[in-house]
Amino acid sequence: MFRIAVIEDSPEVLALVRDELRQLAYEVRTAGDGQQGLALCLAWRPDLVVLDVMLPALNGIEVLRRLRAEGFMAPIMLLTARDSEADRVAGLELGADDYVVKPFSLRELCARVAVLLRRHAPRRESAVGSPGNHRDSGALCVLDCELDLPRQLVRVGGELRTLSAREFALLCCLVQASGRVLTREWLLQQVWGRDYDGEDRAVDTCVLRLRERLGRDSAVAAAIEAVRGVGYRLHPRGR
Repeated sequence: MFRIAVIEDSPEVLALVRDELRQLAYEVRTAGDGQQGLALCLAWRPDLVVLDVMLPALNGIEVLRRLRAEGFMAPIMLLTARDSEADRVAGLELGADDYVVKPFSLRELCARVAVLLRRHAPRRESAVGSPGNHRDSGALCVLDCELDLPRQLVRVGGELRTLSAREFALLCCLVQASGRVLTREWLLQQVWGRDYDGEDRAVDTCVLRLRERLGRDSAVAAAIEAVRGVGYRLHPRGR
């Protein structure tokens, strides 16, 4: 059973979302402010977080920032007001995976939840090892990078790096391919999902963010190579 945390200060909205998700057989826990929500996520480690931006005690953007800083890699969906474009942009830049604009349809929210869980959860459970990497108790290692698959954590040179769920999934694809070229179209299907209808340049933007978060001086970041007109590969021996 997937575990979902809902962090929302409106009792009416919180109850509606909680009850709808529970009817779909998700295990749901809730919090009414940012401080409680942050503590809930770090202690319970849910598979997905539905996070309102406008929260008392600690706003949703700050909760998102602190969660990612603590290495929390599960997908996070923001609930935002219709006129809060700046919050949506800030949230996506900090590693949010999706957002729903208020007022929203419960049916749409649940559909988006299902897509995020389908897209990200299987990658935490298993991965196929490949030459140049090794798997030990859910770990993938290449160059100076170690991926802890069950907990969705990444360490470079022994230091924790903060990646969004999408960036983590992209890195897993590159590591598992072990030098093979992955097309942008294939990466979009694997990481963004078959329902994604945006531009394939989203892959380029995500790779750029991934390199920056891994650290420009890291061997694994330097090993991510663009193949002109096709896509990307991770060269297992570096450049």
